Amino acid sequence: MIRTSLTERLGINYPIIQAPMASATTPDMVIAASEAGALGSLGAAYMAPDEIRASIRKIRQATKRPFQVNLFAPQKRYTLTNDEIDQANRPLRSIRAELGLADRNSAPEYKDRFANQLQVLLDEEISIVGFHFGLPDTEDLDKVKASGAVLIGCATQVSDAVALDKAGVDFVVAQGFEAGGHQGTFHSEEEPSMIGLMALIPQIVDAVSVPVIGAGGLMDGRGLAAALALGASAGQLGTAFLASPESRAHDVHKRLLLDGAQDGTRITRAFSGRPARGLINRMMDEIDALPNQILPFPYQHSLTTEIRSVAGEQKRSDFLSMWAGQGAKMVRNLSTGEIVNALGVELERALEERSYE
Repeated sequence: MIRTSLTERLGINYPIIQAPMASATTPDMVIAASEAGALGSLGAAYMAPDEIRASIRKIRQATKRPFQVNLFAPQKRYTLTNDEIDQANRPLRSIRAELGLADRNSAPEYKDRFANQLQVLLDEEISIVGFHFGLPDTEDLDKVKASGAVLIGCATQVSDAVALDKAGVDFVVAQGFEAGGHQGTFHSEEEPSMIGLMALIPQIVDAVSVPVIGAGGLMDGRGLAAALALGASAGQLGTAFLASPESRAHDVHKRLLLDGAQDGTRITRAFSGRPARGLINRMMDEIDALPNQILPFPYQHSLTTEIRSVAGEQKRSDFLSMWAGQGAKMVRNLSTGEIVNALGVELERALEERSYE
């Protein structure tokens, strides 16, 4: 058992958090991670309220260990013009045709389910709540605090970390540029921070009054030890779990990760309208070349939903959002529990004869 301020507060064995990947986590992944001694995390941002409730209850039936539920903070609404919608659809038409989909030019749907999602977390008395893309408004934040839940926020730069600290979060995730999936920038139109994790952790540790969680490119015990050495109280890993049997990632995505047959990763707005890191593919190349024809999040996400869904069914990796961090080639063909166990052994070895607070 490795003790830090985070393991003590949350009651977990290892300073390891299985990241709340909104498109890949499952109740089974959360259960396995928590049972192995890490903090399992349910990425619930894309889930309907009833699905969140069912997932929470499934997790609780299988484990008494702590786990987190994570949501996206409410997003800014935009008024899109017909011309903007048409421009965004143009580069997608040939892709739809290639997948056998009908052309479309309708406005993308945006259903804001945050209030109902949050209410489920409050009703179910979730003890650890995380937010991505900033925080909800003061009224909603006060509800979470009043529930007694531990509150986790994510920052990609020092100023955002300070804002989270002032808002009263209990832990700040320092997300480096290496991280897979969506960067935790507070605003959709904001450019991603270019700060790597090893530079970001000590800056945020020095700037805030709460414990810091390092995230971005961490794949094994060596990386975790480095994060702790820089002052983090834990490391958060997502890509490391993507190819596990418990992951919801498409089989073609898992295969590319395990085979190492990919061309690396890159930040893209092509799929969602927000900066996110994934395995480089044709859709990223084609759509990112036309930045003025990409809608803001979540409208671009809605616009590409059918494409991504059908591409997954057809095993077409060239049109899938295959999120992954810069450590993608270090993915292991293990179950979630086996990964946590391996990380724990590696971390203990790396920390031998050393101690970190």
